[in-house]
Amino acid sequence: MALIVKIGGSIQKDEKDYELIVKKIQDFSKKSDKIIVVTSAIKNVTNELISATLNTDNSPNIVTEIYERHIKLLSKLADGNEFENSFKDISRLSDELFRVAWSIRVLDEVTPRVRDYILSFGERMATLLLSAISRSNGIEAEGVITPPFITDENYGEANVIEDLSKKEIMSILENVKANVIVLPGFIGRTKEGRYTTLGRGGSDYTATLLGKLIGLREVRLVTEVPGIMTGDPKKFENAKTITRLSLEEAIELSQLGAKRLHPRTFDPVFGSDMKVIVESLYEDGFTMINGECENNDGLKGISLLDNAKLITVESTKIVGKIGSAARITNEAKEAGVNIISISQPASETTIQLVVDSLSANRLLSKLEELKGTLVKDIEVNDVNIVGIVGCGIKKKEISTKVLSIASSYDPLAISRGISNVSMTFIVNKEEGEKLAKELHKVIVSG
Repeated sequence: MALIVKIGGSIQKDEKDYELIVKKIQDFSKKSDKIIVVTSAIKNVTNELISATLNTDNSPNIVTEIYERHIKLLSKLADGNEFENSFKDISRLSDELFRVAWSIRVLDEVTPRVRDYILSFGERMATLLLSAISRSNGIEAEGVITPPFITDENYGEANVIEDLSKKEIMSILENVKANVIVLPGFIGRTKEGRYTTLGRGGSDYTATLLGKLIGLREVRLVTEVPGIMTGDPKKFENAKTITRLSLEEAIELSQLGAKRLHPRTFDPVFGSDMKVIVESLYEDGFTMINGECENNDGLKGISLLDNAKLITVESTKIVGKIGSAARITNEAKEAGVNIISISQPASETTIQLVVDSLSANRLLSKLEELKGTLVKDIEVNDVNIVGIVGCGIKKKEISTKVLSIASSYDPLAISRGISNVSMTFIVNKEEGEKLAKELHKVIVSG
């Protein structure tokens, strides 16, 4: 039976990491006859490529440094013939990237299509590097740098065309005889062959969607932490690994900003018996994600977004006016701003939006343009968002306890998740961490 293993970029930074990755692949190979490895770009490369698209004057220097880092790792971890062949392949890709870097420097313009093309080099170079290192360690591996997914032309957040992609994947499995196939995550290509990206969390999504299209029962996401934690261990004392999450809990945690998860990752898992296992490259421990809530489930995790803005939009013209809220949220979409929370009282005189502080100014600029037509006044407050997740919230005694704790912090707003396995509290900035820590104590105490 085949197994899909996603290797994150954060664990591809030095020789020690690759030694552990090789050992991990070898261990998996003992249990599965075919391993499909989905790789992210190596550590920081995607961010550096994004920087190259924003700072076009410096883009040739950025891509040169990226190339040198790949070759340095290759020279230390690949043997003679393997080094020579892979050196040529990576250099060819790098030459192509370098030409693009010079072009955007001269033109000082980067379209969404060109941006996706530039970002695709990170995963493609990582695919060549990891497959070469694997072969140098006795693993029968082959890297396929052409992404298996056929997508639409929605650059930056492309949608996979599943029937066409399944044909591509089955063709790869039929024609590549190696026991280990290394594929790029995060990227796809249009029917015309132009590169696209799948958006944030794209490599995890690549892994689970491959699992769905091939019909596999298990996908493993290998990262630097031993599974999903009850809270950020840097903020929450005694944070521990969550042994199991239902799909609903995993999605709620991801929507509330849990670091190792993205909601799109789990779209392919619904309606299947697939399980997703999040594990560490460096230490024992894992979280298994599958199935529905169980009767004995309690509270699982806490999230704290401590850098948010509550934007209150006031206008008497909103009252009874069909589409007013939609128009305001559309302004956020046009500004590229993700709305974390939205609420509107029965009076319909205001709409409250919660957004990340970093993107708030973009939305405010858009809303200012509506003053005098739809918007009367705009108020902005610094807030924290505290989310608590667990199927146990469905139980009256648990939800009552959570609400009792939160009520002492005078929350500005309270909401429940769509699947009723989470509660979110918007509180004043100075109270968020205190509330989150008190709720986390309830989680770890069982």
